[in-house]
Amino acid sequence: MHGRDGSASAARRREVSDLYATVLEVVKHYHGAARITRVSYGAGMPVDRLRNFMDRLLALGLLKSEEHDRRPVYDITPRGQEFLDTYWKMRGYIEGLEHTPSDERPSRRG
Repeated sequence: MHGRDGSASAARRREVSDLYATVLEVVKHYHGAARITRVSYGAGMPVDRLRNFMDRLLALGLLKSEEHDRRPVYDITPRGQEFLDTYWKMRGYIEGLEHTPSDERPSRRG
């Protein structure tokens, strides 16, 4: 998964919340004109698997869809943006906990 800074985190398995955030970020990038194939490439997911994620995000109100040239295009909703804001805030906390420098750890000497 690529974070806001563009760095890859290949060592960590992508959780479902990571995948939702990735899909939302890709959709957001296209400003209301995201087609399923563009999202598939951007999120690094096959289209058939992505459709399930898109359906779930639509059902949760995090994405919206409309027809353009008889094909669906997707856009992020305000609720989807709220999810992303919260997600990135939590990722910051989690990464801070996972990467505590050794000099900040309490000594275990007895």
